[in-house]
Order: sequence, then structure tokens, then C-alpha cells
Amino acid sequence: MNYPPLKPPFRVMIVDDHKFVVELLAQRLSSENSIKVVGMANRGSAALHIAKTEKVDIVLLDMELDQEDGIHVARGLLKIDPAIRIVGLSIHDVDHHPISLLEIGGLGFISKTATGREIIDGITRVAAGELAISPKIAVFLATQCQAPSPIDQIRSLSPKELKVLKYIAQGFSIKVVAEKCGVGEKTIQSHRARLKKKLGVTTDVELCLIAIKSGLMSIQEM
Repeated sequence: MNYPPLKPPFRVMIVDDHKFVVELLAQRLSSENSIKVVGMANRGSAALHIAKTEKVDIVLLDMELDQEDGIHVARGLLKIDPAIRIVGLSIHDVDHHPISLLEIGGLGFISKTATGREIIDGITRVAAGELAISPKIAVFLATQCQAPSPIDQIRSLSPKELKVLKYIAQGFSIKVVAEKCGVGEKTIQSHRARLKKKLGVTTDVELCLIAIKSGLMSIQEM
């Protein structure tokens, strides 16, 4: 699924079984003019109810809700509205949730040890239709994804396309990728569109998984 850029304010729901975490995050996010907190929930069932009654753009979802499976809740949210952009939250940098969430259509995974600014930056990137993955979690993904590489497709990419693919998989925004490559943002957007066509995918998440599973990125590059 393609995710076009959202117009601010981005409508965000926070789901965490610790009430103080929800309130703290809500207070921090509400200080940003580009973000509007439209829902707070301590249980998956409450989150699903809010998704049915409110227009929600982005969900910050604790993947370890008390006696609930975060992936199950994420599936429920996407069933209600496939356009919802889900960002997983976890205190653990190493577990199965990041891979599972990305595979069902999540757009990010951020460590609970991240700063408020890092979480806000992640929301901004997801709102732009890009990935938001904490560096430590990206390293874990690189070490865990050992599926066979679509080697013929990777070989068809030009050196410039390979570089852009790496940067996108590392979670850099289009603006940052353009700066790193010394070209304009429209050029990078064209490269990204061409990458998706060549690799037979439609989202940045799929590009990320291909780059990781193919061994295109090493831990040192993340």
C-alpha cells in the first residue's frame, strides 16, 4: 500500500498499558503544532473502539500490552482502517515484534528508550510515508533476516540505486538521502519509484525488508 504524505496536524493515538506513559507521551506530543492527540488507550479493545469512532492517522502502539498481543491489536486496527500508520513501541530492542509488524504493514518501530524528539521525528517521517526505525532495532533486523536474496533483482540495480536503497532501508528521510547523494529531493523520489518498480514492491517497508534479507546492508552500515 502506498502512503501519501499527510497534512498536519497529524492525528495520533497512543496505546500503552501504563497510564503514566500514555499521559507523558500525550503531553509531549501535544506541545507540537503538527501533532494532535486524538486518542489514548490502555487496552487493545479500547484502541479498536477509538479507531472506529475517530479519524486516526498514526498509532503509537505498545507491542507488549498486558495479556494482549500487540501484533493482534495491529491487525485489528488495520482491518478497521488499512490507511492507519502503525508505529510499534517496545522497551526491548531485540525481539520478534519488529519483523512481524513490518510484515503486516507497520511503518515503524521505535524503542521506548528513545527521546521525545526522536519519537516526534519518527511520527513526522511516518506521516511523510517513510519508515521510522530506531538504530538498535535496525541492527537487530539486519542480524535476524536471513531469507534468500532476490539476487537477480538486486543485480539489476545501478550503483546509484543501490546507494539510495541502502539509505531508505536505514530509515533516512528523502531530504537526508538527497543531501547525502548531493542531488535534489525529486531525483531521490524518482529513484525510489524506479526501485519499487524494478523490485516489484509498492512500499518503503518492502524495500527495507529486501535490503535486509538480501544482505545488502551490514551492521556497520546501520
